[in-house]
Amino acid sequence: MVSILRNTILNFTNRITFNHLSSSFHLLASPNFTNLPQNTLLAPVVPTIIPSCGFKVMGRVRRRCKDCYFVRREERMFVLCKTHRRHKQMSMVKDPKNTWILTHATQSKVRPW
Repeated sequence: MVSILRNTILNFTNRITFNHLSSSFHLLASPNFTNLPQNTLLAPVVPTIIPSCGFKVMGRVRRRCKDCYFVRREERMFVLCKTHRRHKQMSMVKDPKNTWILTHATQSKVRPW
């Protein structure tokens, strides 16, 4: 990490040349960057993802305002809202293990087979 940082600083300082014919008395008072590519300094940062609020996963969904409405999709209840997008909610889905219907169970110390 340190070597990468050192290399980038050295490359950056090698690209900078100062104009010795500047009007100021001292060289470092007003440096003129002549051979520095302008596109590297002020390059715009383009976001690769668009931030958006996701659904709140809740055990019991409820309407938070008069514009909220319920939608049922893929065994879940959703609450959507056109005016306040932050009201989006979805219900939890139970683990399939917890939805099994137990048809036969015996409680004994010795198995019958």
